[in-house]
Amino acid sequence: MPAHSYRWSDPTAAFTLRLALFLLFCAIVLNGLIYVTAPAQLKENALNHSWDVLNGRGSDDSWGAMQAALDYFTTPSTTPLYSEIFFNRQFRFQYPPSALFTLQGLQWLAPANVRTNEAQTFSWVSLNDLVGWVFILATIVATAALLELQVRKRYAAHSRVLVAARVAIAAGFTLTFYPIVKAYTLGQLQVWINGLFAVALLCWAVGWKSVSGFLVGLTCLMKPHYGLFLPWALLRAEWRFLAVCAGTVAAGLGASVLAFGFANHIDYLRVVSFLGERGEAYYPNHSINGLLNRIMGIANPEQYKNLEFIAGQFPPFNAWVYGIALTSSIAILAGALLHRSTTRDPVRLYDFCLMALSCTMASPIAWEHHYGILLPICAVLVVAVEPKPLPLGLLAAAYALASVYIPATMLLAPTPFNFAQSYLLFAALIVLGLLHWRPWADTETA
Repeated sequence: MPAHSYRWSDPTAAFTLRLALFLLFCAIVLNGLIYVTAPAQLKENALNHSWDVLNGRGSDDSWGAMQAALDYFTTPSTTPLYSEIFFNRQFRFQYPPSALFTLQGLQWLAPANVRTNEAQTFSWVSLNDLVGWVFILATIVATAALLELQVRKRYAAHSRVLVAARVAIAAGFTLTFYPIVKAYTLGQLQVWINGLFAVALLCWAVGWKSVSGFLVGLTCLMKPHYGLFLPWALLRAEWRFLAVCAGTVAAGLGASVLAFGFANHIDYLRVVSFLGERGEAYYPNHSINGLLNRIMGIANPEQYKNLEFIAGQFPPFNAWVYGIALTSSIAILAGALLHRSTTRDPVRLYDFCLMALSCTMASPIAWEHHYGILLPICAVLVVAVEPKPLPLGLLAAAYALASVYIPATMLLAPTPFNFAQSYLLFAALIVLGLLHWRPWADTETA
């Protein structure tokens, strides 16, 4: 048989092979190196969390704090919700009251099968973990679809085998991407938010802007800083998205006020202000605030606790940390709000990615699991940067850093090199830079 009979005619074959090899490198080689080189007590890696996801083993990080908030409403009290739960009892319930609908919904569906305490045991998996699987599946589907949409824009792809391979590769990337699997194993509401964002981005990419607005609106009810999508849409005259997103937020907020009281919503602003002023020094906080607080902790480790997460303990207010972090947040958000698209981005897909990432990075607290949104963003970018070696290398480096967990960096906590603990922040900064630079678009304007 002639040798050319074995040649694959689909032009995406080489690209698909490179993706598969990169997945193996990140998932196996990098995690293997982390395991082999780390001290015995610091060998945890992303694959440990991947295994727990596959086995449906989540915890109660969000759900326990939410249950404490719901329990508050079972007995009469004159003290507002957050004054009592967050400030007095020192539960880290940092969500708006509207987020409580998620736990209420789970308990309405299966009251005996909802995890609100990590000591609970279940015959199979809790409903929290089961729904978490659904959102991870949604992330896989959306990421694979976004990747395929971008592939079809550049290549005349036609092989169903290669399409199936890319779907499997997207699933592999999702199930080994540390921010996503960490959200699940923590028992974090963020696994819902990551899934909603991925689907919202896909809907935006295919022109379903009303559906995208609805999903972003739901996200706003759990993470209010995504409300910055409203002025973003207004500046771009994206009226369908804006109307549906604003309507969803208004309806959800109205229902929340009726259910939990207006005073408790006003009290939530105290929490927002408090966290904005102090942030977190604990090492999984990959924000500018977290980086600065950990630097302060070199000289004052008792007040800026890098390696401990203690209920009710936050860094002290520091004017320098607050001022620099606030300035950086304003700059990041202004850059996203004012960035102008061109004819190379007619659906403003890169703008959408830029705004979402900016909302996350501008927050004073950006935990590891908040960066689950990077996965679908990378799926959008990888085809665009693929022909250009430097941007492709930068994106690959950013993804590799973001996809892993490197506990050995904790050894640097008391040293001047503890900035290396913010490796996920640096990965996000690279992606943010690419979204502003857009080297693939020759006609991009400033």
